Amino acid sequence: MQYAALIIFILTYTGIIFTRLPKMNIDRPSAAFFGAVSMVLFGVLSFDEAIRAIDFNTIALLLGMMIIISTLELDGFFSLIASSTLSYSSTPLRLLTILTFVTGISSAFLVNDAVVLLFTPVIILICRSVKVNPLPYLIAEILASNVGSAMTITGNPQNMLIGLNSGISYNNFLLQLLPVSMAGMAIIVLVVKWMYPSDFKKQSFQVKTSSLKPTDANPEFAYDFKSMRTSVPIFILVLLLFFLSNTIHLSIPLIALVGGSLILLLGRIKPSKVIRQVDWVLLLFFASLFIVVRGFEKPD
Repeated sequence: MQYAALIIFILTYTGIIFTRLPKMNIDRPSAAFFGAVSMVLFGVLSFDEAIRAIDFNTIALLLGMMIIISTLELDGFFSLIASSTLSYSSTPLRLLTILTFVTGISSAFLVNDAVVLLFTPVIILICRSVKVNPLPYLIAEILASNVGSAMTITGNPQNMLIGLNSGISYNNFLLQLLPVSMAGMAIIVLVVKWMYPSDFKKQSFQVKTSSLKPTDANPEFAYDFKSMRTSVPIFILVLLLFFLSNTIHLSIPLIALVGGSLILLLGRIKPSKVIRQVDWVLLLFFASLFIVVRGFEKPD
């Protein structure tokens, strides 16, 4: 069984790394799912062992945060943050600095993949409106999302797994990694400026307010204040409860699920629409990986 587990593990990660194999319709989730099923099919794990291998705390935390993020996305919360914050930029360097820190801090409290996907079209439109090269800003956004997401347990799935299984409190996790992440974001600004010196020679520009308003040409900037009156306070409440989780004796995954259920129940967006926005593929990917890794770890 040990050899079977090793072969399945290698094949699974080959599919995850090389998503364009000849004559195969494969991507990362399908490769992980194939590996999980194979671990049971070839007797490496029983079905019950495979179910027990899934870290449901991590899955629950991801699910709760995804529901909250999906609602905020549909409300236009991310567009409002990006357009409002970046509208204060008056020089390329200030735009780069604000963009880096806004992306990094947003990624700390929301899953970083979602932040990048939602901020990217807004950043491109802003760069076009002031006639600057978007490439340095997009590179800074990508780097900042990773560096910033390291700051908290909810920043990315890896942190969720580490934080929940280590027993480190949300506050202590943030306290230890806040200086590292903030320093990392400052370094990103300096390095990107150094890599693209010609793009930061321009002394000043002004972001046109009209270019940041929602129109048929710029649907990325659409937002709904009425809907955000419910979703944003619930999101803030969830963050507050994360910090108080040890005091109130509620687990972080449970807090995220409570926040997700409240935002579905009290929000103005149809719950079915929000649920369709949840990245179920990512949840399947992580559940499958838990099974594959457990099969590989299992002693004979």
